[in-house]
Amino acid sequence: MLRVTGCIFLVMVAAMPTFGQPPPIPVPVKSRPPGESVRAVLVYLPPQLFSGEEFEPTLRQLSAAGLQTRIASSDSAVAVSMDQVLVKPDITLGEAQVADYDGLVLIGGSGAALGWGDSLLQARCREFAESGRVVAAIGIAPITLARAGILKGRQATVFRERAAISILREAGAKYRFKQLVADRNIVTAASAEQARAFGQAVAAAVLKAR
Repeated sequence: MLRVTGCIFLVMVAAMPTFGQPPPIPVPVKSRPPGESVRAVLVYLPPQLFSGEEFEPTLRQLSAAGLQTRIASSDSAVAVSMDQVLVKPDITLGEAQVADYDGLVLIGGSGAALGWGDSLLQARCREFAESGRVVAAIGIAPITLARAGILKGRQATVFRERAAISILREAGAKYRFKQLVADRNIVTAASAEQARAFGQAVAAAVLKAR
């Protein structure tokens, strides 16, 4: 079995015995015909307070579809989820080369708000989108796509909160009151409840696009 990228483990807090769940079990990657290149997806995590409930199912589905995944964050320090799951990034966002990947996935969580004003993250989103690669975001992370200017004229969804929806509309997005929206190379989902379907939709878009 292949190891799921990004050394994931739980912090057990003695004062909170109900905290956390077992770490995700590695998912075997589907075999690919000889000579067929393996496609790769860059998964971006906020350095603090990302959503583990969005991250783990998404990563599982990408791996199950036969895609390689690399975990990126703003720096090389361990990223910490809202429920204290720790993930060691494989690479920093600054080190990642767009040409090495077929898609970029932004995971949400309350820490994703830091990405709304992150010029490097926004630039990476534009580079992926302008090259025809898949760009995807879940929860409140689609706001970063809106701030990057890549949702203008595109159908998208976001966490169902009035201010978040307004930001998408102000950026020219065609907001859809749906849990999951795929518009060509742009995939967005509203919450962790759609994480599994989101991962599947991203994988389908990557495999179709390139």
